[in-house]
Amino acid sequence: MPLLSVHLLGPVDVRVSDVTITLDRPLERALVARLSLARGVAVSDERLARDLWGDVDLARPRERLRVLASRLRANLGEAASALSRTSAGYVLDASPSDVVAAEAALSDGSREVIAQALALWRGDSLADLRAVPFGFAEGERLDGLRVDLRVAYLGALLDGGAGIELRAELEELVGSHPLHERLSCLLALSLYRGGRQADALAVLSRLRERLSDELGVDPAPETVSMELQILRQEAPGSAPKRRLPAAGTTFLGRDADRAAVAERLSVTRLVTLTGVAGSGKTRLALEVARVVERPVVWLDLTAVRAEDEIMPALIAEAGEDYLAELEGAVLVVDNAEHVLSAASSVVSELLSHTGKLSVLATSQRPLLVEGEEVRHVGALPPSAAALLFCDRSGAEPSADVDAICAAVDHLPLGVELAAGLTRTLSVPQLARRLDDRLKLLVGGLRGSRQRHSSLRAALDWSHELLDDVQQAVLRRAGVFLGGWTLEAAEEVLAFDGLDVADIAATLTELADRNLIAVSEGPRFRMLETVRHYALAKLDEEAEAVRARHLAWCSGFVAAHGVHADAATVMGELYLEWANLLSAMESAAGSPRAGDGLRLAVDMQDAWMVRGLVVQAARIYEDLIDAEVPDDVRALALCNYGFFCTQIGRLTLATSLLDQAAPLAVDDMLTIRVYYYRAITEIQRGRPAQTISWAERGYAVASRIENQTYISALGCVLAIGQMYAGDLDASLRNHLAANAIDRSLGDEHGLARGLVNESMTLLSGGDSVGALERADEAEALSDRLGDAIGATHVGMIRARVALLDGRLDEAVDRLRTVLDDAEAGADTGLLRVDLAYALVRRGDLAEAAAELALASSVSDEQDLTWLAVQPVTAILAAEEGDLARAGEIAAAARAEFAARGFGWPFTVDRLNLLPPAATS
Repeated sequence: MPLLSVHLLGPVDVRVSDVTITLDRPLERALVARLSLARGVAVSDERLARDLWGDVDLARPRERLRVLASRLRANLGEAASALSRTSAGYVLDASPSDVVAAEAALSDGSREVIAQALALWRGDSLADLRAVPFGFAEGERLDGLRVDLRVAYLGALLDGGAGIELRAELEELVGSHPLHERLSCLLALSLYRGGRQADALAVLSRLRERLSDELGVDPAPETVSMELQILRQEAPGSAPKRRLPAAGTTFLGRDADRAAVAERLSVTRLVTLTGVAGSGKTRLALEVARVVERPVVWLDLTAVRAEDEIMPALIAEAGEDYLAELEGAVLVVDNAEHVLSAASSVVSELLSHTGKLSVLATSQRPLLVEGEEVRHVGALPPSAAALLFCDRSGAEPSADVDAICAAVDHLPLGVELAAGLTRTLSVPQLARRLDDRLKLLVGGLRGSRQRHSSLRAALDWSHELLDDVQQAVLRRAGVFLGGWTLEAAEEVLAFDGLDVADIAATLTELADRNLIAVSEGPRFRMLETVRHYALAKLDEEAEAVRARHLAWCSGFVAAHGVHADAATVMGELYLEWANLLSAMESAAGSPRAGDGLRLAVDMQDAWMVRGLVVQAARIYEDLIDAEVPDDVRALALCNYGFFCTQIGRLTLATSLLDQAAPLAVDDMLTIRVYYYRAITEIQRGRPAQTISWAERGYAVASRIENQTYISALGCVLAIGQMYAGDLDASLRNHLAANAIDRSLGDEHGLARGLVNESMTLLSGGDSVGALERADEAEALSDRLGDAIGATHVGMIRARVALLDGRLDEAVDRLRTVLDDAEAGADTGLLRVDLAYALVRRGDLAEAAAELALASSVSDEQDLTWLAVQPVTAILAAEEGDLARAGEIAAAARAEFAARGFGWPFTVDRLNLLPPAATS
């Protein structure tokens, strides 16, 4: 099993085989942190619930923990089995490795080991979990360990003869921990050794007063002894809440800039740091964030791939009540240039809806928001660049160091990369490689061209140190996104002058030069800065390399069908997900568009298993016009239509399926058209048409004896029958379809089938049977990482609570499911159920807001629209407008009759109206 490691001395950092994985949701990070602190011991549900949510009366905490654990397993990927459940509670097969090392160092006591342990902190312990109930106390405890280590380290230095040179650090620590007797004694000893006996005694006198005034105690005997030894000349606190990334290295060369930007943020609401990539904008912003005396929220846009992902990223950092969280804070918006327009709009809106928020942005271009103050971040002063090089390389200042820094235009990125080359070359050797070409590259040009050449200088220099084979491997490897295996590299990179035999040795050499990184597997990765540089070097090779990358992705997906051992296969696909997306995205508008569309078709099952319907629709939208044979086009139109159905774009879905129909020249394509048309008609709220399309498809599938589609169409037929109100027929067809899926070992089909069977049982009032099916479906969805399956299970449990009259629990569950739904997914029915629960609970304004959101999801009078009508009528009645309630109810009944719509869960709600509204 891949090694799972957890690091808590800073923001929570979770790694699988030494590769950091992203856990966007704070509660997932909190769960993995809390379980790692138990160090392999099971933690009970009750204790976990208290630690994660506090002493509040949660509705069904065990189920909430189950959902949370399910999401965490999905994100752990190949290490999902590290999280398990026993009769005693949840267990994580991982300990907080940095905490263990720090505790061991304190026991060891040697100065070198303690220094190594202190370097493990990346900021405040559990910095991103301080708002979670257990996070603050546990973070303070761990930071107390840091103080103990610093005290031990400084004590060792003093034992070794150090003195007044430790004064500044000790004064800082005493200021933060004024009742810490050992610290005050160390400071007093430091001052005494610097000839400042009076100051040393004053420190201990203040300590004595504080102990008496605040704790009512006398100093410890050791403190009294130190005071007497100094007298006889015989002697041998909380920062503002901030969630920041770790710096990892010392900050050098921009102290004045840091102070100036921090000062401007106190009088200006928006400061944007502009400059070329590599100039140090992000690092300067980070250091400003560390010193401002205000709460800080850090919003990194590097991983944002689409403009509509900015707000979800902000909510992930600042919470659902983000305006309240940001009021009075500093919001750092980092790396905005690739989504500049959307980022500008978001910043403008945030500033207009808050009174005391300040924004610090980093971008290669200004945001162009009213009131923006732009500060250019350029090169370091020559002396600061030399200091940075020496700090990173361990070299001594020299003329060669100055020449090297000048050759990379004194840019921090260039200096850092140049310093990294000292692993293989001496400083004089590096300096001798400054040829005329490189000098021209980093100087001489003006304006934007100069900035561009400065950005490339350090990487060009590193590139020139490679031989032809190494250069070819580096630039071609830039096509991989999210890492790659040796086998993938051999298949994609080995052509036109590169042999397969060259690849492994060359990757090893590039790793030695720090141009790529290697993790367990082995798996290779490239820093984004280096990757973009490599892609820019491809030139005329770009199309050939991208075509080979796309071909490799296609072969990889073809070899990983998800029907057999779906959980394992999905784990393998997940590792390459970034590559697969990149291959399809880059194919749009290129000669590879047809092959990209073929790959999208092959990705259908994987997208469905993971429930990433919004992502799939976006990819199809970009590729659907590619030139492909009719059979491929028919499949693509069908699949695109299905995903449009899932996100509420029903008119487009119908049009796409109509286009696919005449291209379906064989039985399998015909079945798929009928199948997706039936699903579309479900969403349009037309049970009769659903049943008609499903029966036509079922007949063809039966004729060719395709069991998978017999099951799928039987399930859709059953759903149509449920919405028509024929629950007996619906249940018979669900049972038959699920029996087929069990016989085929189709876990994904069975998971969805059990959810739908559960819905039919619940529609007939069988809550117990519905929950049994939901439990089984949830276990399968957990294994597969199926987000939509988890959403449906949550919805079922919420509806059970609704039927039983447990309104608070229903509201809590529905809001949890909505929070977890994929951005852009169709959440209409969830919002209708939430509105219904809120009306019954008396929260009429909130109910009206949810109904408005539900009504805005689709582009026509669909299933959600039908479900909205009874709840709207009930809301009108509760607001006292019985006439309007009656009109809505009468129109709804007429529409239900016209469509043959008889789903009890919606239709029966009209029976709750008072008689005056129905007469």
